[in-house]
Amino acid sequence: MGRERKKENTRRALAQAAAELLLAEGQEGMTVAAIAKRAGVSPRTFHNYFPRREDSLLYLLERYVAEFTAKVRQAPPEEQPVDTLHRLMADFIQNPEFMVNLMTICDHLSCVLSPRDRSRVRHLHEPLIEALQSDNLSREGATLLLFSALTAASIAVESHQNLDEGFALLRNGFSGEVGGVCGSRLV
Repeated sequence: MGRERKKENTRRALAQAAAELLLAEGQEGMTVAAIAKRAGVSPRTFHNYFPRREDSLLYLLERYVAEFTAKVRQAPPEEQPVDTLHRLMADFIQNPEFMVNLMTICDHLSCVLSPRDRSRVRHLHEPLIEALQSDNLSREGATLLLFSALTAASIAVESHQNLDEGFALLRNGFSGEVGGVCGSRLV
């Protein structure tokens, strides 16, 4: 295994350990020592990769967004962005625990990060927005579609509802038939 690959594996292991500890033991249990122990390295090694424990969580979010962006970019060219997001979100929420965990990590970071780092989190989605843009979908449209899709996935996971209904509302502009029943009209 190459040196860079080994470093990347260590970085990922540390980030995953931090997330697991946050979810299992809360902020208090997510110490640098506990993260390092869970990943099988020393606390000094942790600091070789991340200055703070929150940086490991930011890294994890960046990896997830990068992987999701790559999948959007690989979508068939004839597929509409709403259909791409529907397909990918359906795959994504096959593991509802993962979705809930991701939301918990984001909530934690929004509470503890500095304003500069919160800005970093707010801009994580930029490459994904660019990947969704097309001749028929503006930047604003891509942004609205992405956040609407994330909301639909969150609602589906939290309320144990079908993701298809949320995406039907997105496709139909929140009006018309949805799953055989009349959908809501936003006034």
